[in-house]
Amino acid sequence: MKNAEFEESITFNLADVIEFSSNAIVVKNIKVEKACVIQVFAFDFGKVLPQKKSPFTQFIHIIEGRAEVVINNNSTFMHSGDFILIPAYTTSSIEANHKFKMICTTIKSK
Repeated sequence: MKNAEFEESITFNLADVIEFSSNAIVVKNIKVEKACVIQVFAFDFGKVLPQKKSPFTQFIHIIEGRAEVVINNNSTFMHSGDFILIPAYTTSSIEANHKFKMICTTIKSK
């Protein structure tokens, strides 16, 4: 995983630091540490992060648009400003029924 692409102690507008790309999921690393990874994503319409089971807790925050987060086969429809915690060791996927941008903070426990 690539190191952070942003300087510390500088102000950024999260919605402006990443652009949509046609038929793609774009990812930028904000901060990469041993115990925590912070990334910003831009999903084009119809794109899906496939179902997976992660050993880490993930904090998902929608910063623009709308998304569907599926945790253990239960869908949650989220809008700009909403956040959800995906518990470790649960199956989840993230689906773009609309274009959207999000922050994902992955918390790695020992």
